[in-house]
Amino acid sequence: MKKILVGFLCAITMMFSVALAFAAETSNALISPNTTVAMTLKSPAVQYTLKINCQNVDLGTLRIVEMKEQIMVPLRITAEALGFTVTWDGERRAVNMDNGTMKTDLTLGEDNYFAYSSKAIGMTAPQRLGVAPTIIKGSIYVPLDFFKILVTDPNCVSIKDSVISISTGSTKRDEIPNPLINYSTLDEARKAIGFTFAVPTILPDGYQMKDIIVINNNLVEIFYLKGDSQIIYRTAKGNADISGDYNGYDKVKTVTVGNAKITVKGKSDSIKLATWRKDGASFSLSFDEAVNEKALSTIIKSIKE
Repeated sequence: MKKILVGFLCAITMMFSVALAFAAETSNALISPNTTVAMTLKSPAVQYTLKINCQNVDLGTLRIVEMKEQIMVPLRITAEALGFTVTWDGERRAVNMDNGTMKTDLTLGEDNYFAYSSKAIGMTAPQRLGVAPTIIKGSIYVPLDFFKILVTDPNCVSIKDSVISISTGSTKRDEIPNPLINYSTLDEARKAIGFTFAVPTILPDGYQMKDIIVINNNLVEIFYLKGDSQIIYRTAKGNADISGDYNGYDKVKTVTVGNAKITVKGKSDSIKLATWRKDGASFSLSFDEAVNEKALSTIIKSIKE
């Protein structure tokens, strides 16, 4: 009798847990079941209210909090008020946001923020804000400054008295300025970005330069095509990983080309991604068709202004 009772109670518990998880997935708050995040929170000196495009946003029972000296706001309510569709991927513990013009992917616990076009190729340079997307009382919170990246406007956020305002300016929500600008020549792109960047002068047979894109006025992205295969070359000032490639690879190692240390990723002797830093600039090369070390070395040695 005891065994039957214990089995019955276990079954009831499992059914209740599944119901909670389902409710979490479909509630207004973006919730990740079975996820626990350690955090140190404090209430702000004032209780903030939120306005988006001059309209008050009802936070319900949620509150704006501070964490590691960052103002943290609830993700779903804020993003949806800005016109974004927010989707939770429980398997990847990630959030996708898309308004038809710009989109982004955020992963719980990863302090890595960026935005990319829903219509064009390319993305903004990844940034760290000091706090990763975090679950607070069942809802995902992000730093307020994340929305400067998502809206691609460093001046879109303002705080006056106890009111936080996020504005897309005079543009409509589906007309947020595209941070990706395509240029016809290297000279035009160099003038726009403000420094004379170098480019590969030798590539595997058959590849031709297709697109020259400047992202957020600080990163250059060049596409070389051969049929359906492409090589993407990126460069920017600074020491960040600007590759935009967050895939997991079977093999990661460091090789030396000239006086530069190159991090290469791929499988066995095949290289799909190379990143490096030199003379105050960052570089990356990604390949649809993998290359070997000799071919990679030839490309990197050919990079000239």
